[in-house]
Order: sequence, then structure tokens, then C-alpha cells
Amino acid sequence: MSHLTTSPCNFCGCQKAEKHLTLTDLRLNLPGSWNLMKCQNCGLLFIDPQPSWDELSVHYPKEYHAYLRKDSKITAFLRAFGLRKRVKSILQRTSVHAGILLDVGCATGDFLHEFQALTSWNVLGLEIVPEAAALAKAKGIKIIEEELENAQLESSSFDVITLWDVLEHMADPARALQICFDCLKSGGMLVLKTPDPAAKEASIFKEGWIGYEAPQHLFGFPKEVLINKLKDVGFSSVKTTQTGSDYASFFVSLGHWLNKRGWLKLSKFIISSTHKPIGRIFAGIIIRPIRWLGIRSSCTYFCQKP
Repeated sequence: MSHLTTSPCNFCGCQKAEKHLTLTDLRLNLPGSWNLMKCQNCGLLFIDPQPSWDELSVHYPKEYHAYLRKDSKITAFLRAFGLRKRVKSILQRTSVHAGILLDVGCATGDFLHEFQALTSWNVLGLEIVPEAAALAKAKGIKIIEEELENAQLESSSFDVITLWDVLEHMADPARALQICFDCLKSGGMLVLKTPDPAAKEASIFKEGWIGYEAPQHLFGFPKEVLINKLKDVGFSSVKTTQTGSDYASFFVSLGHWLNKRGWLKLSKFIISSTHKPIGRIFAGIIIRPIRWLGIRSSCTYFCQKP
């Protein structure tokens, strides 16, 4: 059934959408529900009406930012391994040997620290969470504590811009993509990772899928919808790769799916296990054949500016 939304679609301006799902706060289990709408023109998914920051702020307590917690040795090793893979994925796709990289929503700067350690590049981070920004600065990384829209970045100044699981949190993703495009040098590359609502994992778990994570995730970007938008912005080439190591998404979603069906103890056990070192190891092993079946959660986009 078609509905008239409270505001136009962020990607195409259409104001007609159909209700996709009714979502609740899965991570913190706080009260409230939100309508996830699907634009009838371009297919973008978005919460309507979009919550104000006063409403959202309660859903971003310090415990939401898992990266502020101290990792165990095993978790730190696995995390470092994943960060090195990210660095290599970028170096394999650029011919620049000593460029400038901007990480939007850089958290505690672990990715930037790893990138700087493995290359001769200059790096810069944007981060609005004060505690995370302080930890990044302690690693010797230059941080701007502003939203992307307010950072006053120079145009054509970066060789690579990255957004790792950030775009879905932004109130105006279309503007964010345009700013990134403008700030890239000719031939520069935008790299972004975001949950894919068109993936099998989302269709399996539906409103229990952690990729929706309302109300923190204001938008959902089906793969083809985001590719079309990136090309509209001006990127000449958009290549994607399946994110296969995102084990937590599947098992946390499974836990929420079980919880909604009354399997409370099993649900709690599965979700809590993903936060323990031994649980992460087992989950990392089990998830591989699941990903081989094409059941994925996220997609990483490598976007080239002409």
C-alpha cells in the first residue's frame, strides 16, 4: 500500500513509499517502534518520520560504542587481522604510493593507525564521539571532531575517503556522498561498507536482522540502489565485494530471531557468545560455509572518481 511520507526520499525526492517493516531497538531493547519505508521510485529504505537527535541520543549511550571497550588479546589479534585486510583491499585498487586518506567516522582510529603503519600515506579522521576521538588522538592521528557537513574540507584534496559502517547512521546520506565526491582528487576513490538489505541474510531474519538496527540506522541501502546513486553523484566506476567475515551480524541476528519466537535462553546464549573470545573464534569458523552459500550481510563499495 502506498503512503505519503513526511519528507521526500533522500536519494530521489519521491514522497511515495510503501511500508517495508516495523522495527524495534534490537541492540538496547529500549521502548519504541519505527516504520521502515521503501521508496516507490528508487527503492531506498528509510525510517519515516526520521527521529530527531533528542530522540536518537538515548539510543547512543556509551555502551553502544563497543570499540570503546578494551579487547582481549584474541579479539585484538582478530581485529588487527581484519584491519590489515582493509588496508590491503585499498592498496590493491589504487596506484597512489603516498597519498592522503580521510576516514569518516573513524572511531578510535584503529584503521587509520594500521594504514599509517603499513604505508607512507598521510591520514586524517572525522569523529564526533569525544571519548573515541581522544583515543584516536592518543595514537598520534589528526582528528577533526565535526560532522562531515561541518568539517569545511577542501575540495579535491584526498586520494581516498573511507566510510566503514557509517553512511546508514547519517541524516543526509545523499549530501554526504556528494561531499565525498567533491573532496576527492581526480581519480580518487571512495570506499564505503554498509549493510545490504537486498542480501539473503536480511530476507531470512527480516525485522530481527541487526543490519536494520533501528533507530540508529536511519537508512538501508539495497546494493543496486546505492550503486545507482553513486553513479548519479558522478562516480565513473563502482565495484563491490561481498563482506564475508562479518560473523557477528549473522549470529546476533539469529539470536534476535530466536528471541522473537520465545527461545529466550538460547537467544541470550548466542548473542552473549559473540562478545567472548572463544565464541568469536567458533563463530568465525562456522560462518564461512554460510557465506559460501551466498548468505551475506554487508557490501563494500569501491567507487572511482573520473
